[in-house]
Amino acid sequence: MIAFEVIIVQGLLINNAVLTFVAFILLFLFYKNSFLSIILLTPLIETVLIATEGLTITKMLAVFFIFLFIFSIIQNNIIVDKRFALLFAYLLITIVGLFIAISFGDFLAFINWDYESILSENFTKISKIVFAIGMFLFIRNEGNQFLKQNLMLATKLIPISLIVVLIYFITTGYETLNWWNIGLRMTFEGADPNEFSAILIALGAFSFYLVFKSVSKLWSFVGIISSILVIYSVFATASRGGILTLVFTTILTLILFSKRNFKRSILVVFVLIFSVLALFYSNVIDFNFIYERFFGEHITDISSLTAGRTDWWKAAFEGFKQKPIFGYGGSQLASQWVNFNILGIAAVMHNLYVEILIQYGIVGLTVFLLIIIRVVVDLKNLLKLNKKHATDTTYLIIPFISLATMLFAGLALSWQWRELLWYLISLCLVIGSFVEKYVHENSIQSLNQKRF
Repeated sequence: MIAFEVIIVQGLLINNAVLTFVAFILLFLFYKNSFLSIILLTPLIETVLIATEGLTITKMLAVFFIFLFIFSIIQNNIIVDKRFALLFAYLLITIVGLFIAISFGDFLAFINWDYESILSENFTKISKIVFAIGMFLFIRNEGNQFLKQNLMLATKLIPISLIVVLIYFITTGYETLNWWNIGLRMTFEGADPNEFSAILIALGAFSFYLVFKSVSKLWSFVGIISSILVIYSVFATASRGGILTLVFTTILTLILFSKRNFKRSILVVFVLIFSVLALFYSNVIDFNFIYERFFGEHITDISSLTAGRTDWWKAAFEGFKQKPIFGYGGSQLASQWVNFNILGIAAVMHNLYVEILIQYGIVGLTVFLLIIIRVVVDLKNLLKLNKKHATDTTYLIIPFISLATMLFAGLALSWQWRELLWYLISLCLVIGSFVEKYVHENSIQSLNQKRF
C-alpha cells in the first residue's frame, strides 16, 4: 500500500511516464492484487505521465497487460459464454467499421484521403476491445479469489490515492480556463475539465464505499476526506456535466448502499450537505459562477445550455437517416464530417451513444446496448445474491456504480473509446460471470440435497 502511494507521488512530482510504468509493473509482479488499482487509477493522471506524443502511462500499461492476457489465455482454455460473445461481436463491428471507413468513407475527401490517420485511430480502438476481452478472460481464469482480493485492496488504495492526487491538483497541478470572462474553471494539468470530473466521480465510488461499509473508523475517515475532496474538485472544474454526474452517482450510491445500513446513509447525507454548505459559506467555490454556468445571461436556449450539443445531435439524426444500418465508418472524423456538412462546424457529437450510432449504425449501437443490458442484469443478480446471503459482498457493486457514472457522463461526452470505460465494462461482466456461476452451483447443490 505504501509502495503504491509512493509511485503515485513520484509520478505526479517527477512526471516521468517510463519510470512510473516500470515501478507499477514491478509492484504488480511482486503483488498481483494491485492489478485493478493500477489500471483503474492511471487514466485519472495520464495527462501528466506522457512518454512521447500520444503514448501515455495508460497505453504503456495496456500494452504490457495485453501480452500478459495472451500468455494467460494460451495457458487456459477459452470458455465462450454470452458475455464473451457480446464483447467479441463488438470487436467484429469495429473491424467492419474500419473496412467501411477506408472503403466507402464519405469523409475521406474531407481529410484529404488520409488513410494513415484512419488506420491509426482504428488500431487504437480495436486494441481497447482486445484488452477488454483479454482482461475478462484473465480475471476469470485467475478466479473469484483474485477478483475479491483486488477489489478489496482497491477500496483502500484508490481512496487514499484520490486524496494524494487531489491535494496535488488543488495546490499545484491545475490549469485554469476562462469562461466568458465571468469565472475561472480549474482542471487537472492537460486534462479536459468535463472528462476529468467524470473520471474522478467514477473512481470516487470507492471512497463512497468506505463511508458506507467500512467497519474501521480510520478507513471511514479516509473515505469521508476522499469524498469531500472529490466533491470540492468537481465543483472547482465548474463542469455542468460533472456536477450533474455527481448528483446522479450520489443518488445511485445511496440507493445501492443504503440497505441494511440506515445510520451510514444518514452519515453520507450529512457529509454531502456539510461539504456543499462549507464550500458555499467559505467562498472557496464561487457558486455565483456555478449559477451563471447553468442559468446565466449567456444561457438563452437549449443549444447554449448544452454548449451546442443539441444542434450536433439534430445533425446526427439527419446524418443517421442516410446510413442507418452500419453507419459512416469507424472514425470520429465521420461525426465531424456530418456536422460540417449540416452545420458548417467540424465537431464531434459529444455523446457516447450518438457517436456509436453515426460511426457504426444501428447494428453497432444495438450490440453496445446489449452489453450494457447484460451488465444491468448481472447487477440485478448480484443484488439478489446480497439480499439472500448474510455474507457482505457489496464491494462487488462498486464497479457497477463506476460504470454507470461513465455511461451517464457519456450523455454529453464522446468518449466511447476511453480506456476506463472498457476496463469497467470488462470488470462488471466478469463479476456477473462469477455471480452466475455461484448461483448455478448453489442451485445444483440445493437440488441434490432435496433429492437425498
